[in-house]
Parts: sequence; structure tokens; C-alpha cells
Amino acid sequence: MSLARERFRTVLSRPDCTLAANIFDPLSARIAHMLDYEVCFLSGSVHKVANLAVPDIVLVNMSDLVDVCRRITRIADVSLMHDGEDGFGNAVNVVRSVKELEAAGVSAIEIEDAIPPTRFNQGDLGLFSQKEQVGKLEAALAARTDPMTAVVARTTALAQFPLDEALGRIKAYSKTGVDAIRLAGLKTRDQLEAVHKATPLPLTVLSPPDGMANDREFLAANGVSILMAGNPAFGMAIQAIYDSFKHLKDGGAVEDLAPREADAALLRRVNRTDEFIQLQEQFLRE
Repeated sequence: MSLARERFRTVLSRPDCTLAANIFDPLSARIAHMLDYEVCFLSGSVHKVANLAVPDIVLVNMSDLVDVCRRITRIADVSLMHDGEDGFGNAVNVVRSVKELEAAGVSAIEIEDAIPPTRFNQGDLGLFSQKEQVGKLEAALAARTDPMTAVVARTTALAQFPLDEALGRIKAYSKTGVDAIRLAGLKTRDQLEAVHKATPLPLTVLSPPDGMANDREFLAANGVSILMAGNPAFGMAIQAIYDSFKHLKDGGAVEDLAPREADAALLRRVNRTDEFIQLQEQFLRE
């Protein structure tokens, strides 16, 4: 049994709302681990840019995601929840995706119902049929080899359908046996309250509107176990790299950047220097 998966389920079972660290690569996961974040969320949009330098469109396959997840779980002892897209195909593809991602050490796998675009500026393609999505979620659950691996049903129904129809989907997904519901496209507090009444499952949300992100008490009271605050760390990292390279390219002095750099002690913690020194002292023989 994975301790990381056990910790993730503990977070889901608590009555409070936990803030996840939105990470984008192994380095950001390592830093989140150092800061004692209980859950890390790997967003599809930022991990594609950070690890493959491609935009958020279907240019990435399941193996790309598995590779990134494996690197993250190898370097950081975190409970990793990730965006599993649409499972990378039909229900049979979902089976393979879950098995591969589970083997990579993830704690929770999101399977979404939005039809992915195949080209730029294609617009909203809607959702897979409820029947097809239920089959994909059931396939994901059946594919697990560790029952502690969480399957999260991600839905954009609140942004696509009238409330009653969206709630019908959420109820159908809940009956499959998934462990949580991820709400994408949440617009109002009334919607969240209605979803909470419609399903007994814990909820996760990303960047909720209407000031909800700062109202953890309201979120917790309405079933939200995990809050994801968007990707500010990714945006800040991109800007910092750009600014430093531009400064040097424009003739600026290296010394000017020193006050904005991580100090030696922080770098040492991030790259695990002391851990590897200990390994050398324990095992290297001459």
C-alpha cells in the first residue's frame, strides 16, 4: 500500500479544505514537498509547456505524462493528483492509462468528460455522452491494481448544461464508485451548494470564482476537500527565467541578479546535496 495514496485519501476524508500545490515538473514538486504540501496537482496545460515545450493541445500522449509523473514521484514524497485528460482515448485506452500511471506512483487520476481539441482555435467541442463517460470511469476503476489509487471524475457539465442536467451527470458519475468529483467551470456559490447536495463524494475545484478561493470555510462546508489555486508559480518561474536571460542579453551584469537568486542553503535543500553526501558516506568503499 502506498503511503502517499493513504495520505491522499486522508485528505479526502477530512472535513476541512486542503490547498494543493499546483506543480509543473519534478523541481516544483520537490519544493512543494519541502514546504509540506499534502497534495500536489499536476495540471496538463503547464506540464506540457514545462516538460515538452508544447501548448495545451493534443500534442502529448499518455507516455509523456507517465514519464513526468514517474520523475515527480521519484524525487518528491508527495501525494500526486494529475490531469489525466480524457484517459487518452476510449474506455480500453483508459485501462492502459490507469495501469501505467498507477505504476508511476500517482495517488489520484482525473478522467475528464470534455472532448479534447485536435487543433488550435477549434473551440469548445462539448462533452462525451454520459453513457460513454460512465463506461470510461468504470474502466478506470476496474484497471486499478491498488484499491487505494483514487479515481476522480472531472466534469465541465456546469459550464455546458442547465443545472439540472449537470447535476444528473454528476450523480451518474458518483454511482460508478469514483472517489471524488472534480468541478471544472464552476461559476457560482449556488452551483456548488447544489452539487454538494447531489453527491456524497468529496469535491475538488480549481480557481473557483466569486471570491470562493479565499473562503475555505464555505468550500469545506460544501464538500470541497481540495482547492487548487491556479498556476501562479509556473507563471512566475517563466517570467523570472525570461527576465534574467534578457537582462544578461541586454548587457546587464550578473551581479545585478544576485539579490533575486536562491541562496546556497536553499539550493542545497532543493537539489538534496546532504542526502547524497550521506549516501556516499554510507555506501562508497575505496
